[in-house]
Amino acid sequence: MKKRLEFALIVFILLLAASVLTLSSVPPVSRDALTHHLALPKLYLANGSVFELPDRVFSYYPMNLDLMYLLPLYLGNDIIAKYMHFFFALMTAFLVFHFLKKKIGSGFGLFGALLFLSTPVVIKLSTTAYVDLGLAFFSTAALLSLLKWREQNFKRRYLIVASIWCGLALGTKYHGLIVFFILTILLLLFFTRITKPEKRSTNQVLNYLITFAGVALIIFSPWMIRNVIWTNNPIYPLFSSTFRPVLNDKSLALKTIADPGTNKAHGLQKRATLKLNHFSYRAIAFEESGLDIILVPLRIFFQGRDGKPKYFDGALNPLLLLLPLFILAGNRDDSKSLKIEITALFAFAGLFIMIIFFAVDMRVRYVLPAVPPLAILASYGLRNLLAMPARIPTKHGQNATLGLICLLVAGLFMQNGRYLVGLFKIIRPLPYISGHIERDAYIEQFRPAITVHRYAGQHLKKDAKILGLFLGYRSYYSDRDLVFGNPIFKNAVKQSENAGQIARYLQSQGLTHLLIRYDLYDRWINDNFTDTEKERGRLFFSGFATRLFTERGYGLYAIGTAG
Repeated sequence: MKKRLEFALIVFILLLAASVLTLSSVPPVSRDALTHHLALPKLYLANGSVFELPDRVFSYYPMNLDLMYLLPLYLGNDIIAKYMHFFFALMTAFLVFHFLKKKIGSGFGLFGALLFLSTPVVIKLSTTAYVDLGLAFFSTAALLSLLKWREQNFKRRYLIVASIWCGLALGTKYHGLIVFFILTILLLLFFTRITKPEKRSTNQVLNYLITFAGVALIIFSPWMIRNVIWTNNPIYPLFSSTFRPVLNDKSLALKTIADPGTNKAHGLQKRATLKLNHFSYRAIAFEESGLDIILVPLRIFFQGRDGKPKYFDGALNPLLLLLPLFILAGNRDDSKSLKIEITALFAFAGLFIMIIFFAVDMRVRYVLPAVPPLAILASYGLRNLLAMPARIPTKHGQNATLGLICLLVAGLFMQNGRYLVGLFKIIRPLPYISGHIERDAYIEQFRPAITVHRYAGQHLKKDAKILGLFLGYRSYYSDRDLVFGNPIFKNAVKQSENAGQIARYLQSQGLTHLLIRYDLYDRWINDNFTDTEKERGRLFFSGFATRLFTERGYGLYAIGTAG
């Protein structure tokens, strides 16, 4: 029976992997891939080096995985970048399996691996060229290596391995700073609380701490050095000169398009200069009560939905929260060492989720490094849960209880299956893979601006410089120099006395063309300009901007010629 269950779990994992590879085998259309993770490597490849892009704040983020995507872009196959991202999910699942196999058996290891891989947010990210799965892998490897360091009586080589993985996490995404912080706390607790007083000293603690932090920061240092050269801030833009976290102090101007489904968003645009933290924003924009906000760390396991910031823009599975609760039932066979590891896994996952909760507006993918430890804990919980029927005196009662447990777990697992099926309906990979639809036509279904980018690439000179308004920083499919900055156009309109001065101001910035998304532009004009300024802008477009191409709500204009 055990072998059959393990075989079934292996089959499910293989089917899941095949499904994800199928979903990934289409051109990239995900927002962050087009704005950041593929767009910047494409620019670096064209330029021959990494260079500063002040109009894109995300260009200052660490980019370990983004630079890996240079290879598939150089080879002319951006779909490979998605496979590379999925590979980190597979490697993370292997870490979960390997850890559990040694502790409680291969069956539970396979369960933990499948639970992680089939979690909706992991499936979704596995079909994109993002970096979150890389962060999850590096953070899990660092955490498990630190547990190995404790288990092996604090042998330095395991600490160095943990610090290397932690350094790679830091260089993947700034959320790696949270990993670094939590692991440092665990390191101190392991050595100061678990080691007998006579076997520890202050010098030893400092030695281990310096080793761990030093190696991790050395690996992270190239990105810090780059930012010091560019901005004098090694972790720009996280902290201003007054050391205030940028992430916790956003203007509503950045959030008004967060949830197109809410009527509150548009109304808040007129108060864009007001500074609110993310708790206040949720209360106003989503009409959430104080209790709703307090329960966010629990709600993410039950209410997550893709594309809905109110519901955390991603989905987990309740099993990740419910099964670990059964660890509290205990197991008499668990050693003290195993209990310490379980406590550490709880601490890492819980602290990570809570830090994200207090630091930024919650998104499920932000807490992804907590998912592998939760998958491990869920496997421990399942082991304890399956042991409970044995306490029932009658055989019939044991079988009935065991059957009920299996049905409940399978029922909650079905959520992951339904999500996978639903993703096929959204991504629609088969027509592209079968050749029934061409690449550009596929992309156009999701990113209609590609038709304008294609026109610009075919008809504009190579030295053209386009100012993009309300394109969401999606520059990957543009083959002409595309800069972003609504303030540039806003200043041009407000500081000019007539339409001709607007054109001269834009040309003084080296701009030759404008590319506009009409619906958001019209809303912005109505909310931010006086009647006189609106008329000045209208005269600019009628007299000093020639419309070259319009398609599906986007327009391309040449600056400085009469219309």
